[in-house]
Amino acid sequence: MPRTPALLRTLPFVAVIALAACQPAPDKNDNAPTGIAAKAMDEARKGLGEASQELQKAQSEIDAARQKLATENLTLNRNENQNLPKAEITPAGELLIEGKSVATTPEQKEKVLAYRGAMITVVGDGMAIGMEGAKVGIDAAASALKGVLAGQSGDEIGKQVGAEAKTKMKPMVDQLCGRLPALLTAQQALAASVPEFKPYASMDQADVDDCASQSDWNF
Repeated sequence: MPRTPALLRTLPFVAVIALAACQPAPDKNDNAPTGIAAKAMDEARKGLGEASQELQKAQSEIDAARQKLATENLTLNRNENQNLPKAEITPAGELLIEGKSVATTPEQKEKVLAYRGAMITVVGDGMAIGMEGAKVGIDAAASALKGVLAGQSGDEIGKQVGAEAKTKMKPMVDQLCGRLPALLTAQQALAASVPEFKPYASMDQADVDDCASQSDWNF
């Protein structure tokens, strides 16, 4: 059973922290939460610790997935409406369809390997973004906790957390989007050279444009 992503695990903690922030302090000179709020803060701290431990496990799994991606066959996406057979690219640059190797010239094999390399790079970036997103979620909850204890308002905490998330995530998203044109070029070159691959060439310019237009997300 897959683990709940660390980013999602932190969301309840953020809600708990927000609840604590709404609780009145015992007097104007003391911003420390008390009663239910204090208990909520303690639970938030425990939850953050657990999420951090899960994140370490997730990093190990990501590392294993990267190794597998580099050393095992790369399965190509299939359009289910076309009822395409399973297709893979081996680390050696063989195109397999239903387990059978498609005959290729040395020049064609170079294009197969170029596409595989570009795809693995993009997938690797996606893994890194997912991992960083989980870390940002934990950091955001921790920052919110510190903000509450420092007496910051909800708006102040939100702006600070959003700015920190954007600083960490946007360069990674921009990098992934910047790799897509090369992936599309590699796909088109392979599809033009190897007819058997063409039905699996599902990426188009719209995918590149969509990534670029959405890269400046609101964090």
